[in-house]
Amino acid sequence: MDSQKFDDLLTRSALYFSRPDKFKDPFEGRLSPASAHTMSPSDAAFYAAYRIKRPSDEAKATHEIMRHCVFISCWHRAKKESREMWEAYTSGPESVVITSSAKALDRFLKGNIVKSPLKYHDDDFARTEFDHTALFFYKPRRYIFEQEFRMLRKPDKHESFSYDDPADFGRHVPIVVKKIVHRVITHPMASEAFKTKIDACLRQYLKGVRREDSNLLS
Repeated sequence: MDSQKFDDLLTRSALYFSRPDKFKDPFEGRLSPASAHTMSPSDAAFYAAYRIKRPSDEAKATHEIMRHCVFISCWHRAKKESREMWEAYTSGPESVVITSSAKALDRFLKGNIVKSPLKYHDDDFARTEFDHTALFFYKPRRYIFEQEFRMLRKPDKHESFSYDDPADFGRHVPIVVKKIVHRVITHPMASEAFKTKIDACLRQYLKGVRREDSNLLS
């Protein structure tokens, strides 16, 4: 994450969840192109068993509504750094990686949150759609390098949304930062001045967590 996002995480003691319609992938929370003419085996079995008609255009429109009222936090599942991830999800050397564990995320992030690894498929794969959140746990195979673990925050019962209001582009979920952040790694090309800045932040907000230099060659 970029430095500004890291500062936001520490000062707010909150993890930012973004609205999926703001992501780069145009198929976030949507059916794949294959779904226009076929159904996934599980959906086909479900609709046949309960003698339900194929979803109407009105039902499909609910997918678009869901893209505007759920919020997502994305994590990379790996034991070592990825140059592709640094390049794809940071804007320059003033950025860091934070690491956690699935156990910590499950234990210390409670509430109306769904947590699961993503499934990666080609565009000719029909995505399962009968669950309102299922479509958010698929991605095209070209994103497989991300090896994503995703947390999806469902809308609260009395929550309201405005499509164009920047305040509704995301949500901050309160956390105990020390319970979630296990390691902090600076960008492979980070300057000494930036490393010093991060060290100061850790002393203030994350005592006991030490900054690490990247293992990747700059």
